[in-house]
Amino acid sequence: MTIGTGLNGLDSAVGSIDYWIEIDSERLFAQGDILRSVPSDTNAEPTFGLIITADCDIVQSKAADRLTYVEVVTTRDYLERVWIPDQLQKYVKKQAKGAAEELTGLMRRSGLELAMSVDQLLDWLRERPVESIDKAVNRTGKALDAKLLKTLTALRCALGADANQKPLGQWRALRDILGEPVDRQSADLAAALAGGGGFPDFFLLPELPRASEFGYVALLRFIRTVHADGVFKSEVDARIQGQPQALHRVGRLTDGIRFAITQKLAFLFSRIGLPSHYEDACKSAATLAAESLVTGA
Repeated sequence: MTIGTGLNGLDSAVGSIDYWIEIDSERLFAQGDILRSVPSDTNAEPTFGLIITADCDIVQSKAADRLTYVEVVTTRDYLERVWIPDQLQKYVKKQAKGAAEELTGLMRRSGLELAMSVDQLLDWLRERPVESIDKAVNRTGKALDAKLLKTLTALRCALGADANQKPLGQWRALRDILGEPVDRQSADLAAALAGGGGFPDFFLLPELPRASEFGYVALLRFIRTVHADGVFKSEVDARIQGQPQALHRVGRLTDGIRFAITQKLAFLFSRIGLPSHYEDACKSAATLAAESLVTGA
């Protein structure tokens, strides 16, 4: 049995901590098993998953011969698929209304009896450069206010006006426009991966077996199921069966880590509240039931 430690040999930097172990191919699947799929494209990166089906359900065949797992992606994929789009959306929501109101004031000072709505502004910014918008609405003969100009430029960036730019590049361009230094940007990315700012819906894994990136993220909301026959207990088994691209087990998280993930997953979904009208109906039903029991006793 082999134990994986640290970040691909960087134990001296992060401390020697056990994260995963290799599993004999004869052993049953279990919660915490790390799955891997190798794409047919040799230039593409493998994909990973993490089994979350309870051990007892697997042993007692209570899951209808299916395995449930969460997606595991690189830190970059997590940032670009989940965190950065959310940050860009929040920026647009926070700044668009004020910018639209300022442009409305500018148009009125220009003698244009028009109002700029948030939706109109966002549509314009998606289609036109800021200079074109300035020319269309500014008849005052004065240059656009520097603060408003920066906000409009930043909004256009956050909306993805440059369609060829990937999310991370888009986010960094936005932060550059806002004048935030590289070390601040790096610190914010690190804080996002560390789970700062609310209860995180992911779990950071410093390393995975047969993987080369610095850090992976288990996406606790991205849940999938697969028939057990479609998952192999080792890469060798998958190749023998003529399915080299199929999901196969490459290791298992140690107990402390897999139990912590299960606990976080359970807590995440236990926080989902019920509709207010349902809660009100329950209160009413409880009151009526209590009254009928008392008066009928």
